[in-house]
Amino acid sequence: MRRLVLFLFFFHCTVLFAQNEVKISWDYSGLTFKEFAEKAEINDSINFFFRDEWVKGLKLGLYDGPVLLSDLLDSLFKGDSLFYFSDDPRYIYITKSFAIKVNKKTEKEVKTYLKPTDYELETVSQQSGNIFFQIGDPAEKNRPGYVTLSGYITDRETREPVPGATVYIEKISRGTLSNRYGYYSLILPRGLHQIRFSFIGMKDKTVNANIYRSGEMNIDMSSTLIPLRETVITAERNVVLQRTEVGVEKIDISTFKMMPTAMGETDIIKSILLVTGVQTIGEGSMGFNVRGGSADQNLILLYGAPVYNSSHFFGFFSSVNSDIIKEATLYKG
Repeated sequence: MRRLVLFLFFFHCTVLFAQNEVKISWDYSGLTFKEFAEKAEINDSINFFFRDEWVKGLKLGLYDGPVLLSDLLDSLFKGDSLFYFSDDPRYIYITKSFAIKVNKKTEKEVKTYLKPTDYELETVSQQSGNIFFQIGDPAEKNRPGYVTLSGYITDRETREPVPGATVYIEKISRGTLSNRYGYYSLILPRGLHQIRFSFIGMKDKTVNANIYRSGEMNIDMSSTLIPLRETVITAERNVVLQRTEVGVEKIDISTFKMMPTAMGETDIIKSILLVTGVQTIGEGSMGFNVRGGSADQNLILLYGAPVYNSSHFFGFFSSVNSDIIKEATLYKG
């Protein structure tokens, strides 16, 4: 009889423990979570800790026989950004948007906050960038679709917009440019991204951003000086223009002496034919036409004295000794 009484006692117990697991074996059909928690506290001495606004509108389904409390909570909180933690089978802690995990490697239990779905955020020192930024709630990490990251890029010193700045994420090979107002917009998948901002004449800036929803991230960039080696540019001027007369040509005799000559003699008269607007009247003659005029309209002066015949022997030899001439002036009228 004693064995039968003990058997009936355990059979009618509503909470059974097997390897620290709690089992619910009473009807909870149609109850709200708050009503379920109150009934569990009365029937099974299970204490729930939560905020009423977190579980508002949350209802349990139909009772389908005894079920483990952990399985019941897993199915109930699925998709609602709610998590639970228990360091004792009779104490259940409800959290929103983050999960609590116990570090079992140490003798003393330490609670650490982790992102949902076992997503652990690296510390800033572990990032390769120099700035860390977060947009949105970590609980939104597994939502489908993409998010839009936008913002303004400005000069830190002048607060002026930086147009044409490059915004690039190497891991996913996606980037964009800022417009003339310094505004940029980029569509990204949710998660951790390393974003590099660069512009000519400014220091590159790298931001490690955890992006869970669409948002803005404004960036300021600092100017940088690029030292250049000294460059010296030199040039020579053959003729210094010190006059304003129209149709006047200064002729340097040393220039004509470097040109090929007939029978080895420099002829200043024939050299004038190289000047624009001057043409010869024909072979075997020293005459020339200036701007369409005739040969008899030309006046040749040598130290102020007129020269009527500027050549000898049918124009082969000049009557002017070029060695005594330093320069000549041609007035084309």
